[in-house]
Amino acid sequence: MTNLRLDNRSAYEFLLTLVAYSTPDRVDSYDVGPEWFARMDRAAGADLKERISRLAAGCEHLFVRLLNVAADLPPPGTAEALIDTLAALEPGEVRLTLLGYYDNRTRRRAARSLILEAASGARAAGQELIEAASDGPECERALAGLLARSDEEASALVVGVLRDWYESVFRDLFAAIRPVLDREAERLRGRSHELPLDGFLREVSNGADVVRTPGVDEVLLFPQWALRPSNVIYDHGSSVLVGAAVPPEHLAVDPEAPPDRLVNLASALGDDRRLRILRRLTKGSYSLGDLADHFGIPKTTLLHHLAILRSAGIVRAGTEASGKYSLRAGTPFELQRLLEAYLPAIPRERASMRFDSRD
Repeated sequence: MTNLRLDNRSAYEFLLTLVAYSTPDRVDSYDVGPEWFARMDRAAGADLKERISRLAAGCEHLFVRLLNVAADLPPPGTAEALIDTLAALEPGEVRLTLLGYYDNRTRRRAARSLILEAASGARAAGQELIEAASDGPECERALAGLLARSDEEASALVVGVLRDWYESVFRDLFAAIRPVLDREAERLRGRSHELPLDGFLREVSNGADVVRTPGVDEVLLFPQWALRPSNVIYDHGSSVLVGAAVPPEHLAVDPEAPPDRLVNLASALGDDRRLRILRRLTKGSYSLGDLADHFGIPKTTLLHHLAILRSAGIVRAGTEASGKYSLRAGTPFELQRLLEAYLPAIPRERASMRFDSRD
């Protein structure tokens, strides 16, 4: 039997803000938007920005691998505790963590013996690891940079980046978003008692397929703000971490404002290209390449529109293996329900009035 545990800890959000910031090429894929990246640039400063770029090289997986350390922290699992733990580790352990030695996803591609051999300085093993475990040129550069550094250099670089990111950026950022995450954690806790586990995970992950492989006995669920609308699904030993994006409708604080869910859904449907994509998805599930070929548009443009549709909860992405997008049945028609809930009903006598043309 698989257990569910709500695991709302600041160390997760801390790392995910770095994941977002260190992958600037995906700025249009995140709900935080270009303005957030600009604010983070100003807060971080040129030196910290350069060190983050030198360490991660635009590869989102580097900081994700530190989720292993964050998940093993004793409660409450703060960002400060994560930094202190990494600083106290042997430098070789820090570097192995960054290389993916403890990462299930990396180990499915490269054996632990290969990672150890590459870390020891064997050039052929290093090249084999880069070819087997990287996800594009950014990750190739990140792995190559780690292999070129000593244990001490890699550890000092990552710990220094984390400390300065916390002091310059995350402390103030988290003060603003913590109430949102705390409220969402309470909502998730209540909702988890109302649905069976599989149905609950499908709902909170916005339709993503949370694959629980044999041997997984616990789901560690936490709300996350930084990578919206994407979810984080990460294998950790016998557990799977699920970072569920806070839904747009739970971000608004002004009771008179239209629900973010309503605005987001109306905006997503108010574009003729996205409506065409939805019409295509009514016929089946398609990969990014399938859709790009069908519409004759660049994949980067298509990803932008799919990100908006996913943010609105209209489209869902399948597993990494399938790589296909599909339509969530009935979701576009939620717009009518949301409008009826937000706009006061027109009184019957007004609805039936007839106006004289002379008025």
